[in-house]
Amino acid sequence: MIRDRGLNHWLPTYLAESLQRYRLRLLRKRQLTHLLFFVCDHYEPRHHAKEPGQAAARIQAWHHGYRQMQEECFQRHGLRPVHTWFYPPHHGDEYLPALARMAFDGLGEVELHYHHHDDTEETLRAGLRETLDRYHRAGLLLQLGEPPGTGFGFIHGDWALDNSAHGRFCGVNSELSLLQELGCWADLTMPSSNECQTRKINSIYYAVDDRERPKSHDWGEDARIGHTGRDGLLLIQGPLGINFRGPKYPRIENASLTSANWGSPLRIPSWIDCHVHVRERPQWLFIKLHTHGAIEADFDALFGQKARAMHAVLAQQYNDGRRFKLHYVTARQAFNVVRAAEHGRDGDPAQFFDYELPPPVTALYCTSAPHDVKCCTPQRLRLDGLESDSTSSVLLRYPGLKRVTGRIRSLVVSAENSVLELMPYDGSGAVSLQLAPGAAVRSLSGARIVGEGSSGELALSGAGPIRLEYRQSLHRAAVGG
Repeated sequence: MIRDRGLNHWLPTYLAESLQRYRLRLLRKRQLTHLLFFVCDHYEPRHHAKEPGQAAARIQAWHHGYRQMQEECFQRHGLRPVHTWFYPPHHGDEYLPALARMAFDGLGEVELHYHHHDDTEETLRAGLRETLDRYHRAGLLLQLGEPPGTGFGFIHGDWALDNSAHGRFCGVNSELSLLQELGCWADLTMPSSNECQTRKINSIYYAVDDRERPKSHDWGEDARIGHTGRDGLLLIQGPLGINFRGPKYPRIENASLTSANWGSPLRIPSWIDCHVHVRERPQWLFIKLHTHGAIEADFDALFGQKARAMHAVLAQQYNDGRRFKLHYVTARQAFNVVRAAEHGRDGDPAQFFDYELPPPVTALYCTSAPHDVKCCTPQRLRLDGLESDSTSSVLLRYPGLKRVTGRIRSLVVSAENSVLELMPYDGSGAVSLQLAPGAAVRSLSGARIVGEGSSGELALSGAGPIRLEYRQSLHRAAVGG
């Protein structure tokens, strides 16, 4: 039996668009359709945590389990699933480095999930700015550049974007404009299928704030080819409809991914049939799912056996190269494909994953020490103000370099010149570093080598500042590789 508190908001739209969906299904039979598949996780590791250390253990289990599942999918199907963690600040800054490490290891990317209530525009602006500053100190919500660009995807807590829950869980009618002001490139909250659900469904569109009324995103202008300068905030929705396939149906299909409601073969056609796309580019189809995946109960649907079964069906039935081609993307990459479509780009969308927004800085480095990122490009990295009360590591994805460990105040990598510069925190110069296989030291000043390991590890000691010139390895690292 269908139960949905928000059914009256969206069902009329769903019924009115039934003919359009039918036409698009017929069109799919005559052309190759690219499926852009991405999971947006309302990632809350402290949710219902009952034991000390449970939140940290959840993240550790995620890192190990998702990496194992991703590698297995690559070995079996030649495809690597990726994830997008929308992390809320009230779950603690202490978990930001672990999320940055998962992103550095190629498992996905990190964006912003934000719960708030009883705010004004001023208090919300202040709260978001303070949150962005904290995330930036962990190397998150920053894109490659000199200086790094600030940008983030957004999911609203309790679905209440733009004060859409009758004044609860928000309070700000101008939230869409404020998010744009602070660097939000898209909202990915919908669908909710509750009272916050918009009348506009299965869409990629722009919404402009009406400061006098809440829920300005209830309607908006569709993203379409040739319209690249739209006002308003971009919203990318996931599929929402009624699934008539299988037992215990019909039922609401709201793109939620849980172990109880996992990505079974009966659900996948319903995601496709909602046909979320940029207008006039129906051959690029977006499947955005959402989950609250930090809790143990839903691990199975995200990196357990049910996840493996879902990815096997996707790879075997929806990646034949004739009717379908499957692409696993992050939320940022999906945004870039939307923008490419608006600019009239065509062909394989994989060539546009970095079309407008470059990769995050975690593609090239990560560290557990709070710091300021002054520059991060494939040619140059500069980190200042590293807070190192104890020894910490900076992991690097630059040709010739893998890791620097010690109490370091600043670090500069000049990849074009093969130079590494370090300022030890206390002037002792007690630093270790690991070169990539095939790399070797050419010259060293400010320190001396006091130990060498078999895996390219060097122990340095000296007064600093340290300058190391090295010969790069023959195998150059790729951004995100």
